[in-house]
Amino acid sequence: MVKNEFPGLFIDVEGLDGSGSSTQCSLIAEFLKREGIRTYTTKEPTNNVVGGLIRGVLTNTLSLPPTSLQLLFAADRGHHLSREIIPMLKSGSVVITDRFAWSTVAFGSVDVDTNWALELNKYFIYPDISFFIRVSPTVCMNRIKRDRFDVELYEEEKKLVKVWQVYEALANKYPRSIKVVDGERSKEIVKEEIIDILKKSPKYKQLKKNLRSM
Repeated sequence: MVKNEFPGLFIDVEGLDGSGSSTQCSLIAEFLKREGIRTYTTKEPTNNVVGGLIRGVLTNTLSLPPTSLQLLFAADRGHHLSREIIPMLKSGSVVITDRFAWSTVAFGSVDVDTNWALELNKYFIYPDISFFIRVSPTVCMNRIKRDRFDVELYEEEKKLVKVWQVYEALANKYPRSIKVVDGERSKEIVKEEIIDILKKSPKYKQLKKNLRSM
């Protein structure tokens, strides 16, 4: 993937289903807004037509081969970048996405070759910082069963074990941009660790400097 050369800060939060990634996206956004920083939150799959097809597959209401699903994710991501993420980054905003390319590579590894999935995303920009929320597959499945009536395509413990193994491999391969955070603590403690890491980002420091000079 390609480095983000735009002035805005691009943040991605990832994890197994049930890890609390959506909650952390909201908490990070609240913190940044209190700091006076322009913040835009989004997610994948998106709410456009392609994203709707993806959700159909994930909820088992539509059947597609695994390779076709990965191609849909790539198409959805390309649209997401061009219509939402890149325009906001150009404006100097912080963009927080709940899942991005790492997610489809990790979950896609259950059914397709990981290198092929990475290759599909090689022309997309990657986030300045990705936070992988580490929660064991057992805990995630317990949370899913507690909070929802239905389970989605990848929500089986054996599958989630493999998915997390790929997440860990990605974090080891790209340690400068991917940070793993223990998600089996209170949401506030997890948020504080994420914020501490975020504050060390050169782009975050520049955004704060820009605010002070206004």
